[in-house]
Amino acid sequence: MERKEQVAEFVKSYKERLICLFDSMDLNMLDSIVDAMVKAFKNGNTMYVVGNGGSAATASHIQADFRFFVRYFTDFRPKVVALTDNVPLMTAISNDNSYEDVFVEQMKGVFNEGDLLLAISASGNSPNVIKAVEFAKQLGGKTIGFCGFSGGKLKELSDMPLYTPNENKDYGPIEDLHMILDHILVNYLSQDKEFLSIGK
Repeated sequence: MERKEQVAEFVKSYKERLICLFDSMDLNMLDSIVDAMVKAFKNGNTMYVVGNGGSAATASHIQADFRFFVRYFTDFRPKVVALTDNVPLMTAISNDNSYEDVFVEQMKGVFNEGDLLLAISASGNSPNVIKAVEFAKQLGGKTIGFCGFSGGKLKELSDMPLYTPNENKDYGPIEDLHMILDHILVNYLSQDKEFLSIGK
């Protein structure tokens, strides 16, 4: 088989894996997540976002879209903070405490009752993400979990786990889906009447 055919076959297989994840998505849970976000933003609460590696990049992208892309359809700016962006603070916490505390330490003193935590983890078992979820729940926050593989602890602990199973630990498609979910959510809000009414 020539490389051109190999590439075509690989693309076909990859697309099928991504579609399979889409088909396994719980749309009722996605609706609950949208509802929780709109209510939090309406009440003046903040949504914090955490993740490691590729999921950290997704967290940063979510912050950018929710805080700036929304300008295309509303003057309202939802409070969204990615706890993955302050590198000096993250390295200080990791060096002086541990990497497991890198999100919790940033949440202390700023995370309030009614705030949201969106935790992203393909495996669902990242210790720093799990500690952040536990801390948010202790303070009366609501937690959203984007997870894949077998779900891990994040699926068990999150108030609203959006779990798309891929037990073969296929990182690419699950990280793709989490990025797509960002675009689905922010673009959906462009037509959500309750969200568009905030700040008017």
